Amino acid sequence: MAAQDFLDDSDAFFDQLLSDAGISSSTAAAGTSAATTPAPQQATPPAAAPAPPPPPPPPAPQAPDAAKAAATPTAATAKPSTPVAPAKASPAHPAPISTDKKDTDFKPPPRPATAIEEEYAMLAGGDAQSIGRTGSPDGAKAEAMGKNTVMFSMADEGDAHLEVDTHGVEQRSPSGSQIPEIPPPAEDYSTQDVKLHEALATFYLQHRPDNLRNLNTIVRKYRGRHATQLWASLAVKYDIPPREALDLLGSTLYRSSAYEYDDGDKAESLEQAVAKIHEEDKTATHSKKIERALNWGVEAGDDGPLRLMAFRGLSDEGTQRAQVWKVLLGYLPMARYSEWGALQGEKRALYASYKQEMLSIDEQQEVTVKEAGPRATEYQELLQEIRNDVDRTRRDFEYFRKPATRGALLSLLYVYARLNPGVKYVQGMNEVAAVVLWVLSGDPECAEADTFWCFSELMVEVKEGFMQAFDDTGEGVHGMVRGVMHLLRMYDYELARHLQKCELPPVVFLVRWCTVLFAQDASLPDAVRLWDSFIADPRRFEFVIHVALALIMSVRDRLMATDKQFELAEVLQAAPREADFEDVLRKACTICAFERRSSIPVFPAPKSHVMEEISEWAENAARTAQIAAARASIRASAMTRTLEESIAPVVVERVGQAGDAVAIAASEGAMKVQHWLEETAPARREALGQAQTHLSSWWDTVKATSAAASQRLAEEYRERSAASGAGGHPASAAATAASSTSGPAPPASHAGAGAGDGGSHDGDGKSRFANLSGAATSFWARTTAAAAAFAADPVAGGAGTASP
Repeated sequence: MAAQDFLDDSDAFFDQLLSDAGISSSTAAAGTSAATTPAPQQATPPAAAPAPPPPPPPPAPQAPDAAKAAATPTAATAKPSTPVAPAKASPAHPAPISTDKKDTDFKPPPRPATAIEEEYAMLAGGDAQSIGRTGSPDGAKAEAMGKNTVMFSMADEGDAHLEVDTHGVEQRSPSGSQIPEIPPPAEDYSTQDVKLHEALATFYLQHRPDNLRNLNTIVRKYRGRHATQLWASLAVKYDIPPREALDLLGSTLYRSSAYEYDDGDKAESLEQAVAKIHEEDKTATHSKKIERALNWGVEAGDDGPLRLMAFRGLSDEGTQRAQVWKVLLGYLPMARYSEWGALQGEKRALYASYKQEMLSIDEQQEVTVKEAGPRATEYQELLQEIRNDVDRTRRDFEYFRKPATRGALLSLLYVYARLNPGVKYVQGMNEVAAVVLWVLSGDPECAEADTFWCFSELMVEVKEGFMQAFDDTGEGVHGMVRGVMHLLRMYDYELARHLQKCELPPVVFLVRWCTVLFAQDASLPDAVRLWDSFIADPRRFEFVIHVALALIMSVRDRLMATDKQFELAEVLQAAPREADFEDVLRKACTICAFERRSSIPVFPAPKSHVMEEISEWAENAARTAQIAAARASIRASAMTRTLEESIAPVVVERVGQAGDAVAIAASEGAMKVQHWLEETAPARREALGQAQTHLSSWWDTVKATSAAASQRLAEEYRERSAASGAGGHPASAAATAASSTSGPAPPASHAGAGAGDGGSHDGDGKSRFANLSGAATSFWARTTAAAAAFAADPVAGGAGTASP
C-alpha cells in the first residue's frame, strides 16, 4: 500500500481509536457533542422473552432542531470501549452514536441494550463450550458426541443460542416478518467503518435479514482489529467457505490495526502508541511519522510502534528505509542509539580490512584473490562461482549492470563465504544480497560495507534454507513449505486437491520463494515492499508463508482451468510477476489476521477438511476395491478357461508321454541287458577257462610242494633216528608222509599220532614236525578262502589267485 493510501486508511481509524481510548481533550469534546445525537434504535428482545407488542406507527415528521433536542444519551445505549461484557461509558468519553435520521424510520419495540451485547458477544463472552481449539477437552467432547452443529452466544434476532447446521444455511426470517430497512452508516464512521457496514449489510441480506436492524451496533462493537473475530465467527456460524471469508475480511480489514499481533494487550498498547504519534500532527507525511516512531522507540527502548508502521510499508523517498532496515535487522541496536555513529564506523573499517586481506581490485573493478597458498585454487573457484551468479543478477536494472556494483556485490559475497565456512556460498545468496544493496545504495561510499553487515544479520535467520544439513528437518525453509501446504488445504481444499491430482504440488516453487524471500521471482520494487513486512514481522519471516499462500490463491482460476503439468508450472512460475501485487498483499494480510487470531471459534475449522479427506479416501478405497474385485474375477475366469483349454490337455498329454517313455525305457533297458550278456559271454567264458587253468596249475604246485616237504621231513627223520640208534618204524612214518601227498593235508591229531607212534623221537624232531603241521593247516585255510572267492567271481577270483 502506498504511503498516501496508508494515511487515508489510518487517519479516520486513529481518530476513532483516540476517541474510544480518551487520549486527548479534543476527542473528549467530540464525544460530548456526539452525545447530543439521537439514540440508535434498539432490537427486539430474544425469543425467550414474551412476545413484544406490534411496533407503533411512525411518528410525525419533526423539524431538525426538534429532533435533535429530543435525543438524549442514556447509559443503556452507551458503547463499551472493550468488546467483552457490557459496561457503562465514561461520562467524559461517551461512545460515538449514529446521527443519521434514517435510523428512526424503523422503530421496533425497545429492549435493553444489554440484551444486544449478550446477543452479539462472540469474543471473551462467547459460548466457548460448544467449539474449542484443536485438542481441547471441549472440542474432543463435541466430536465424541458426533454432533454436526455448532452453537454461539451470538444469537440472531429472536433466536437466542441459535443452533446452525454446518451443512446448510438458514436464510429465512425466523419471525416471518418483513425484511427491515438497512440502516445507513453513522456520521462518525471512518472510511473503513463504512466498508464494514456495507459488507455486513450485503452479508445479512443473504444470510439473516433480521440482523440488519442491529447493523450499526455490530459495526461499533467489532470495528478495528476485532473485525477479524467478527468474520471468523460469522464464517463458522453460517458455514461460509474459508476462501469466501478471506474476501469478506480482505474488503473490510483495518490495515492500521495491529492484526499481526496475537497478544491482545500488546496489540492494544501498540495501537495506542501509534495513535499518539499520529495525533501529534495529523498533516505529517508518512515518512515524518516513521521518524517519530523511530524517535519514540529510542526514548522508550521499544521498536514495537516502528515495526507496526514498517509492516505496512515504508516510504521509497530518501534513505529512511535503509535506516529502518538497519535497526530492525540488528545492525544498529535500538538500545545503543547514542553509539550508532561509532558502531557504523567500527564495522565499516572491519569489513575494509577483511576485503583488503582477501581480495585485490584494480581500476577496472576486476576482483582477484590474493591467496597464494595451497588453497589458492579452491578460492579461485569460489570467486569464479560467485562471479558467474553476480553477472546474471538483476540485469534489467542499470544499477546492477555497473562494474562498480558487480564488484561490490562480488566482494561482499566472497568475504561472507570465507568468514562463514559452515555456510559458504550457495546460489541464491546473490539475489538476497542484491535487494539489500539496492536499498542501502543511497550512501554509495558505505553501501557495500553496510550491505555486508545487514546481509550477515539476515543470513543468521534464513541460512537454514541454503544448507543441505537442514534439508530433511522441519526447520527453516522446509518448515515454511509445509506451513504453506497445510494452509492451502485449510483455505482452499479444492485447489490443493487439484494440484495433488495433477501431480504438481507447488513445493518446487515454494522452496525458492521461501529461500530467497521472493528476491528472485518478484520485481525489485515489489520485493522491497514485501521485505518491509518480512523484516518488521513480529514473528520474523512467518509472513513469507502467508504471502506464498496468497500468491497461489491469486492465480486460482488459471490453475483450476488446466490439468496439464507444464501449464500449471508455467502459471506458478510467472505468478510473482504477473499477479496483482496489491491483491496478493491484501490477501496475505488477511490470512495473517486470521492465523494470528487467538480467540474462538477455530477458523478455518479443520473438521470439514478432515471429513472431506476421509470421505475421499473412503470413496477411493471403495473404488479401488471394486476395481480389484473386478480384475480378480476376470483373472479367475481367464485362469479357469486357460486351465480347461490349455493346461489340462497338456498335463494329460505329458502324463501319457511320460508313461510311454517309462515303458520304452524299461524295454530298452531289458534289451540292453540281454545284449550285454550276449556280447560279454565269450569274454566271460574265456575268463572262466583262464581261472580254471590257473586253479589247476596252483593245485599241482601245492601237491608238489607238499610231497617235497614230506620227503625232506622223512629223510631228516631217518637220519636223526640212525644217528641216535633208536628203534622205530621209519617206513611207517615215511608211508604216512607220502600218503599225504595224494590228498588234503591231514589234521594235526594224525600228525601227532604218527609222531607218537615212533616213541623214540627227540624234542627237536617233534618241534619241526609241529611247525610243519601248523604250516599245512594255514595253507589249507588259504586254499579254502581262494576257492570261495573264485566261486563268487570267477574272473576276479581267478585273476587274484593266479600266483599262490
